[in-house]
Amino acid sequence: MVSHMRLFFLACLVLLGGPLKAQTARLEGFADTGWNTPFADVKTQLKNLATSPNARERVEILMEEKDKYILVRRNEILYRYNFYKTPLEVARLENHELSAEEHDQMEAVLFHVKVIMPFIEATAINARLEGNYGKRTRTTVEKETGADIWELTGGFVFQWYEPYQNKAYTRTVDYLSAQLAAQIMKEYADYFDAREKLILKHILLR
Repeated sequence: MVSHMRLFFLACLVLLGGPLKAQTARLEGFADTGWNTPFADVKTQLKNLATSPNARERVEILMEEKDKYILVRRNEILYRYNFYKTPLEVARLENHELSAEEHDQMEAVLFHVKVIMPFIEATAINARLEGNYGKRTRTTVEKETGADIWELTGGFVFQWYEPYQNKAYTRTVDYLSAQLAAQIMKEYADYFDAREKLILKHILLR
């Protein structure tokens, strides 16, 4: 499985690589769930799907960790819904009186969905994605390894390639909020010197 670090390294390269190519396709969320949807709301949506007598597909919630992720199986395909909340140290840069208890009450929001499927020939997945979003805008694929990237209004799609018996296959596709990816990268840059910034803020506010 492609790690979050690899995904965000690639997202960083895309976000810092100049203006996005013009796209008419939009990615404001995943399926019927918008980016920035709170953890509890996503969980409720998925539970309703899992228990609906009118559901056209089998939906199972396999695992979850509050404000971090929900792992769902739908028709033998895994969907990992990932959530983000600004770290306490960074949140205190804006609200230096924020307590740990108050921070715990804040809900994380949806920013990323990873789709994990059995090995399928990459050309078949690529054709489906192109049907939905048009031609890819970037690629890092070399020797059947890497990712095709769609830079869309509101988000990115990453189709990952893996070699098997001299052919390219795909088993993971990532859907990522562009706005939240940029926010996370900025906040993690702040995270490493948040303590020093907070001390400076206290001095300036005296």
